[in-house]
Amino acid sequence: MIPEGMRDVLPPETGRLRAVEDRLRDRFAVYGYGEVRTPWLEFAETLESADDDTLSAGYRLHDEQGHELMVRTDMTVPVARMAADRCDDEPLPLRFSYVAPSIRPWAPQRGQDGEFQQAGVELLGLDSAEADAECVTLLCDALAGLGLREYTVTLGSASFQRALIDSLGLPGEDREKFKQALGDRDYPMVESIAGNSDVEWDVLKALWRILELSGGDEVLGQARKLARNDVMETAVARLGRVRDLVEDAGFGERLAFDFGLMQDLGYYTGLLLEAYAPGVGLPLASGGRYDGLVAHFDWDIPGVGFAIAVDRTADALDEAGVVHVVAPAAVPFIGGLEAPARAAELRRAGLSVVALPEAATGVRPPLLLPARGGSYTLHLADGRELSGGAREIAEALGER
Repeated sequence: MIPEGMRDVLPPETGRLRAVEDRLRDRFAVYGYGEVRTPWLEFAETLESADDDTLSAGYRLHDEQGHELMVRTDMTVPVARMAADRCDDEPLPLRFSYVAPSIRPWAPQRGQDGEFQQAGVELLGLDSAEADAECVTLLCDALAGLGLREYTVTLGSASFQRALIDSLGLPGEDREKFKQALGDRDYPMVESIAGNSDVEWDVLKALWRILELSGGDEVLGQARKLARNDVMETAVARLGRVRDLVEDAGFGERLAFDFGLMQDLGYYTGLLLEAYAPGVGLPLASGGRYDGLVAHFDWDIPGVGFAIAVDRTADALDEAGVVHVVAPAAVPFIGGLEAPARAAELRRAGLSVVALPEAATGVRPPLLLPARGGSYTLHLADGRELSGGAREIAEALGER
């Protein structure tokens, strides 16, 4: 038995996931993102600093000094803390990547796993459409590099939504309830809050029109016409600039726009992004701009990034029929435990072998047996037998 939301991963699935992770690492490195690792445990106040219920609802414990600790529920907050702690004298911008798990209480109704592996990047120190576009481009490039031919990266704007809500003139408490209801897609509650606060029906109708805007490039023009203030106009213009730059990089056809796009995490301030692929109902990746986050750790620099869900992406690759080359399974070598020198010879020839005792039974082919004169006999699953030295056997297995 294991806790709800957790899972064991056995071979060969581990190899399948590792192949995805390694390709993502390689792509991140091409863009200059250096891999970092942060602790599994953070002080609870670190994760609480983002003032987000999702991140603060983690598993807690206490150390010997009585400090309250939390198992990390997110990677962006720890990376922001690390940057402020360790890199505040480094030249900006900073580019970090990671491949790591986080743990949150299992919430299947929200599509939230208990333990989830993410591969992501954080670009710190630049507040510009160009920085946003680099992250979007890298996400597109990474998914394409995995072999996905069909995927969409949807862009939205938290600053646009925030300005839209501000334009309604809601009192403080109602404003927070309104934001929460929008984030939960609880539209009856949205209408109730707006009605109780005397928001005019024409204004609320305009809100629905804006939040329903989704599609291709034409959506930006529609949003520009519906913008109610300078902040919203600036947000639309910035998305347009991001679109142009991503198009210049060769990934413009992958983009879509959704002005109703909202993230579960509350630290986002500008660009929002999600990636989808056929056959997988939940996002493969999510992220955006979080300009106030690092300031919680006494270093006020902007940031933008994304995280790819490794398991979901591997599922998308399966749906698309993409097969990644993984390390071949080790071939059983009967008698290898009693003859370690011969097992070593096979490994030096490039074979992965698992040494079994001479009395081993029930082993399915392919399998190896020692033969006279220092040679070996390879029994294949189709009933054939091949004999030869270590290198000949290695070549035979490599040609199958």
